[in-house]
Formats: sequence, structure tokens, C-alpha cells
Amino acid sequence: MRVNLLAKRYAQALFDLALEMKLEGKVEKDMHLVEHVLQDHREFKKLLKNPVVDDYKKVKLLNAVFGGHVQELTQKFFALIIKKDREMYLEPVCEAYIDIYQKYNNILPLELTTALKADKKSRETIVDKVAKATKMKIELHELVDEDIIGGFVINYEDYEFDASIKRQLKELQNEFSKNLFIKKL
Repeated sequence: MRVNLLAKRYAQALFDLALEMKLEGKVEKDMHLVEHVLQDHREFKKLLKNPVVDDYKKVKLLNAVFGGHVQELTQKFFALIIKKDREMYLEPVCEAYIDIYQKYNNILPLELTTALKADKKSRETIVDKVAKATKMKIELHELVDEDIIGGFVINYEDYEFDASIKRQLKELQNEFSKNLFIKKL
């Protein structure tokens, strides 16, 4: 079974249960928290994947780290994942749960990259235009990347709109590198 399929199945089961208990939003926040901890703390991630550490200690560790910060349902889900020896798939399960939650609630994650922090009016304009075009609620994630020099880059789903100065300069460079005055043989 592929990792994506396995992660989606576990995430869908958790989402269905959370939906039944009316905790889907809270569990989604839990999944963001767990995902960020796993991404930021590689040693913690390695410890969870380590086959030498027994399951009881892994559950105890997860409860110590996340207890009081996540729902009881999420903690029980962690225990199930570990019991089934699927702890190495915890991060993909978190990602899959977030995707399922966003699709269910018609939310589109949008990544806006600018050279400097965008002002409120610019952010609102971009969010409004994308929301109208997609007919979805927008969840904006802002990134600052000085390498783009100016302008902005918008990413969502498989779509990228690059209105950066860096791209425009690259296109100019490509145009100037073509010598239109040399006769081609």
C-alpha cells in the first residue's frame, strides 16, 4: 500500500470520527501543531520512527509533548497509529487530514510570496480576486523572499502566477541573449 493511500485512509477515518463528534476543526488545529513539531524537531521525529523504542514509551512521549494541547480524540488516534506500527506515517496523515478538512470546508490554501511584507490592502485585493475566481474561502500563507526583487508570486493547488521582477528580468535576459541580427545558416 502506498504511503499516500495509507495516510489518506487513516486521515479519512479520523476525519469521519471527528466530524461525528463535531471536533473536526479542533482536530485540524491539532494536526497543524503535530505537523509543525515534526517538521521543526527532526530528533523527535527520528525517535518516533525508531523501532528500538517500544510502543508504550512512544505513546507516553506523545502524550507528554502534546497532552493538554490536543484533543483526547487526537491522543487516542496517536496511540492507535503507534499500536499499528504506523508512526512513520504520522506526518503524511496530518497533511492528509488537513487536505480533507480544507476540501470539506471549501478552503483553498493560497501562498503569497513578496519581496517585502505585503500591505493589508494588497493582501485583501489578491484574496478577493482569487476567492471570486475559485468560489472558495481563502487561507492565506505569506512568505517574504527578497530574491524575487519586487512584485509577487501566487501559488495555490497546481497553479502559479509569477508577477515578480526576478521573472521579468530573466525573460529580458533571455530576449537579449537571442541575437536577431546574426543570419542563421
